[in-house]
Amino acid sequence: MSTLQESLKDPPTQRSTHALAGRAAVRNFGWIMLDKALALVFGLAVFGLIARWFGSAASGHFAYALALLQSALGLSLVCSAAALLPRLYRMRTGIAATLANVFVVRLIGSTLAAIGAALFALLVIDDPVRLEITLLILLSVPLIEPFYTAVVYWQSRNDNRCPTLSRAAGLFTRAAVVILAIFLGAPLWVVALAWVCEACVSALLLYSSVRPLATLRMFVQRVSPQRSLTYGRFGVRFLLGLWLASLFVRLDRLVLGQLLPAPEFGVYASAMQLVDVWLQVAYLTGFAVGPAFLYKALAASDWWQLWRVAAMLAGLGCVGLLGALLFGEMAMRLVFGAQFTGGAPYLVAGTAFGVLLFIDQVVQLKVTAGNQPLALAIKWASACLGAVAVQAATYHALGAFAGPTGLAAGIVCGWIGVWAALRSAPGPALKRATA
Repeated sequence: MSTLQESLKDPPTQRSTHALAGRAAVRNFGWIMLDKALALVFGLAVFGLIARWFGSAASGHFAYALALLQSALGLSLVCSAAALLPRLYRMRTGIAATLANVFVVRLIGSTLAAIGAALFALLVIDDPVRLEITLLILLSVPLIEPFYTAVVYWQSRNDNRCPTLSRAAGLFTRAAVVILAIFLGAPLWVVALAWVCEACVSALLLYSSVRPLATLRMFVQRVSPQRSLTYGRFGVRFLLGLWLASLFVRLDRLVLGQLLPAPEFGVYASAMQLVDVWLQVAYLTGFAVGPAFLYKALAASDWWQLWRVAAMLAGLGCVGLLGALLFGEMAMRLVFGAQFTGGAPYLVAGTAFGVLLFIDQVVQLKVTAGNQPLALAIKWASACLGAVAVQAATYHALGAFAGPTGLAAGIVCGWIGVWAALRSAPGPALKRATA
């Protein structure tokens, strides 16, 4: 009888455990979505304020500076979350030492990335206002990436509340500084300081969130050159591919920013800012469909399933294209003002390129799930080279439309490059990596 009673009690216990886990997962997903929503809303609102108040030339300066900022952040991903998350998830002791050493690796990487981006800016930017804005915004790089080590820790604990609240406080600070600068009639370099203030506030709050793990002195004492070097070597394998991927989607602004007149570039860059918002859906969808549909299909070489997922992603990308065709002009007027409605055709062209980027999530997952950093680097190097070549070749004929055209061609070049790289890759390696 006791055995029967225990067997009757087990299912409710299991169900309650699964229910608790399910609620925790839903709650954490809600925090992630809130984080993305806040970033998009505040980002567009601040960019829209700058465009409305200072004009298209100033918005172009900020668009160029932010493109270089994101490229520098991509270059500083020496030990990315993808490499660190599985280790932190399994760890129950020694967490403070791991966080301290990874922080040092990221601090060194982000500082070098900021210096490299600043040197690039000094070499290629002629406009003194754009140069001043860019150099100030790049100061935030060493304040962003190293402190995101705390974000990775909280992600490993399936708890995104602290990172979301920290980011929200930083975003609010950025918006407040921009609004105050506009109210006081401050010059553009004061507006650029908003990104540095945002990074300082977020960094302070993220550090405070991991203070219960160890004091500052204890964190410093746990830094070991040998262990930091180990994490650096482990994470650096994917660095080139990840940085090139981050650089690729901003190549159009880095190239056209040197070719287009400042007012026209500001209109184009504003349209592509909306495209960037839409492309976030592609990345989030890629993260979602990987565990749900693709990893098992990749291991089993289930090509029918892969094509089905690719078609689903292409359909989702076409929804964005249709939205841009129907409501592009309205969106440009609503966010940036009536003087930016001429950017609606660029918005359509950008979302058309986005259809290919949606499909590319399947290719990207195949490479990363197979643990093939060389193939990843070849993929995005081919994409970057192809994009720049097409943009340079078509600029005189297409004008600003050379930007999205080059990006679309770059995606295709990336597929060709990764196909050539994976032809020689052994199949069993992918199966072991995704098992």
